[in-house]
Amino acid sequence: MHSLQKSGLLVSIQDNVLVSVGLLDCFLGEVILVYTEGTECTGLVLDLELEAARLVLIKGTQRSIKKNFTLHRTFTGVKTTAGFGVLGLTINPLGIILNDLYSMEDSSFLSELLFIEIWNNSPGIIDRKQITFPVLTGIAAIDCFIPIGCGQRELIIGDNNTGKTSLAITMVISQKHVINAADYVWRAFESVAFHTTRLQRIVPCIYVFIGKRRSELVRIQNVLATKGALHYTCLLFSGSDELASLQYLAAYAGCAIGEWFRDYGYHPIVIYDDLSEHAVAYRQIALLLRRPPGREAYPGDVFFVHSKLLERSAQLSKQCGGGSLTSFPIIETKGGDISSYIPTNVISITDGQIFLSKSMVNKGLRPAVDLGLSVSRVGSKAQLKCVKYVTKKIKRDYALYKAYEGLSKVSSDLDVTLAGYVKRGTAIIAFLKQSLYSTYNLYQMVIGFFLLSEGFLDNIILNNIVLYLELFFNGTFVAMYLESNMELVFFASTELIVSYDSLFKVFKMNTFFKQLQLLGSLYESFYLQTIEPLIKNALYGTAINTI
Repeated sequence: MHSLQKSGLLVSIQDNVLVSVGLLDCFLGEVILVYTEGTECTGLVLDLELEAARLVLIKGTQRSIKKNFTLHRTFTGVKTTAGFGVLGLTINPLGIILNDLYSMEDSSFLSELLFIEIWNNSPGIIDRKQITFPVLTGIAAIDCFIPIGCGQRELIIGDNNTGKTSLAITMVISQKHVINAADYVWRAFESVAFHTTRLQRIVPCIYVFIGKRRSELVRIQNVLATKGALHYTCLLFSGSDELASLQYLAAYAGCAIGEWFRDYGYHPIVIYDDLSEHAVAYRQIALLLRRPPGREAYPGDVFFVHSKLLERSAQLSKQCGGGSLTSFPIIETKGGDISSYIPTNVISITDGQIFLSKSMVNKGLRPAVDLGLSVSRVGSKAQLKCVKYVTKKIKRDYALYKAYEGLSKVSSDLDVTLAGYVKRGTAIIAFLKQSLYSTYNLYQMVIGFFLLSEGFLDNIILNNIVLYLELFFNGTFVAMYLESNMELVFFASTELIVSYDSLFKVFKMNTFFKQLQLLGSLYESFYLQTIEPLIKNALYGTAINTI
């Protein structure tokens, strides 16, 4: 009798669903081995009946399985690859490495890999703490208006081709500003410093592909490698041509990898691209298992499928290591309809959403973040004091701009005050525009917000605001054009700005902003008198000379 409980008999197979008898004591989520001739096949228990168990195939092909094959229990759940070695790798949900190892320069990471189960419970209330530390995305519109904290679940939602994947990739690229400059060789001394002191801050990033094309994987690999962000990123891929069960398991595998880093005190971020395909894959599995369909043919527990995934994101207390896991699920809408089944489900689970508008894309505004429909339920609690200090006025000016924007379109003769609000608002929108995969560092955002809130950008041509700030941060270039009595003041302040990234928490804000106020006024007059005439001559000089 005991031997019968360890093995069973395959009685039918259809559409990658296996029905077995004899597995009396197996549990939901258990991995079952199918002994075949030459190929290894694995099934996952998803339904338990009185005398039979239903499995879905997660490894192997249906062609190699026949009726009356023997099934054996493994007494374990699904496992995936974790550890520091996964960073820089591309793996599948079962932990199989998809990189060409022979073409990789360093293979010493293989000793740092281990296997962990993908099914874990979410942390309890006692193990959590309040979210206070920010996740700096490098995107001005998000870090100013929709701040995200470590341990938060922030939804990225929008129609097709609105820039959801590009926004997520930009967030990953931005983490290189947070990581110490020596992070590229962190594997060499991480094992030595790991149990003693953390000499640098590493932000592991896990990007989960659910039902994507392989060309998309290669494209994102190339982008991350070009931007120098691949070595701290794990790419977990499940293709659109693979089993629906693998697409279903991909999200949980990526979450488990992030939890491994979280439990060691790090602050990983996990991006699920996207949960719409994840829901479709689960619907396919549920219908093949003869589960009753509900709204839009999804099974009734599709809400639980996503909630048990996203509830695992948390900011742990100091007693539990102080790590966090931040999730960025992506949902695709049709025609901007956020009231359909899956979007409303995920919106109700997450702590806010970043809505990308198709109309803003058509206007050429990128990233197309709709600040009216986007929200963060953590809010300014997840902002640094210096960022909160400079963005209060920005938020107020933007609200006034939206209130009086319509008047500027119907009337050319506006009150001076109202015209000032509209002018400031257009400068804010010009500042929030960023090119593809471009990010702001912390000190660049703070100083840019400060100059914007104090009106130093009001008199600058909108198309030249980016150039204005780039020259401002390039102190060596600007100091060559300044007078000798101003050169030392500007250069010293510029050096302070560069080091401000690390001194932000300990430096007195009032002292810094007073110095920045003086510096901003000096630079504004210098730019308007020196740089702007050079730009005008470069643009119109040839035409004027010919006339």
